Amino acid sequence: MVVLPSIILISGCGSLGLYLAARIKKRPVELRDFLTALTLLDTEIFWGGTPLPEAFALLKERSEGAWRTFFAGLEQGVLEGESANTAWNKTIRSEERKFCLKAEDWQVIQNVGKGLGRSDRQEQHKQIELVKQQIRDIEQQALLITDKQAKMWSYLGFLGGIAGVIFLL
Repeated sequence: MVVLPSIILISGCGSLGLYLAARIKKRPVELRDFLTALTLLDTEIFWGGTPLPEAFALLKERSEGAWRTFFAGLEQGVLEGESANTAWNKTIRSEERKFCLKAEDWQVIQNVGKGLGRSDRQEQHKQIELVKQQIRDIEQQALLITDKQAKMWSYLGFLGGIAGVIFLL
């Protein structure tokens, strides 16, 4: 009679720990995907001279996962007549819950929108290069702590379930 609820409690807590560990492991992947998207954006703006709505449409097609909807929102905002910065910030607010990124990641990502459409291609290129370097640094830091935190949460989930069973007995 006690065995089945104990197994359910341990597996439930363990599943929660594994879910949190998977979210932690997803953060560096999302940062890397954004870095790739920034490189494509920089190429389209600086080398291709592509207007922002078209560049966002291309990024929407070439991006994966949640970044696809992010760039779709940007494209829609710019096509509706919003400035690139306004559309960028609005899209961040509406889409950030779909990502596993931290608040400091979004602060850096928000910096991209400040220079888009406001200056010439050379200045936009410099701004994007600066943000790309910051994202690389954040990604390296995230990679260093990801494995440790992911293991901690997965162990903590199962151990928390076991502790719950012991407490209830």
